[in-house]
Amino acid sequence: MARQRILLMRHPETRENMAGVLSGRIDVDLTPRGEEQMRRAIEAVVAWGPNRIWCSPLSRCRSIAEEAAFRLGIECRVEPGLAEINFGSIQGMRMDAVHELGYDFPWPLDADGRSMPAPGAESFEDLLERARGVLAALEPLEGRTACISHGGMSRAILGAVFGTPLSTFWHVTLPNVSSQILTYGGGHFSLAALALAPEEVVRRMREPELIGIDTTQNISGRDAR
Repeated sequence: MARQRILLMRHPETRENMAGVLSGRIDVDLTPRGEEQMRRAIEAVVAWGPNRIWCSPLSRCRSIAEEAAFRLGIECRVEPGLAEINFGSIQGMRMDAVHELGYDFPWPLDADGRSMPAPGAESFEDLLERARGVLAALEPLEGRTACISHGGMSRAILGAVFGTPLSTFWHVTLPNVSSQILTYGGGHFSLAALALAPEEVVRRMREPELIGIDTTQNISGRDAR
């Protein structure tokens, strides 16, 4: 039985997303479509009915979290661990300019499998360690939690849950305002849903009978008796 259910949502579309800019820790504006996505995302978080909301310090995440928390009458906790990856010296740059400087993203790996970030940037190892810290902080909680974060951090959290190698953990498609559902129980996290649109989150909450039961979850590997 899951002791906690966690909604992990990515922020709405930004102008920098559409321009191919590595915005990272920079506060940036939403596009008109992002503004509409924000409204849809707030409805999804409210429908989720969390006991608590955590969010990245950046406004593209706080805009969802603070309004949803206000409507639900609960606290919005700004959690620095949910911030986006720090791109260091290439933060705020377009990828073509990054390539001209001789860097690349996702970070390439050296012969020993270690990531090679741009100067001053956060390595994949450090990003995943930060994700493990967020998961450790979530572990003792009960009920429902909503976490509003970023594409990079969401990939890192999923990678930390599954122990995904550095070479592949970034290879997950997470559209803006898509949500992942994680559960915690029995001493481990599990993935219950991936890349849900806001309306899918709302429908799951309003019509829980639509979600089937995983009959293989508790198979022990022994012959049934």
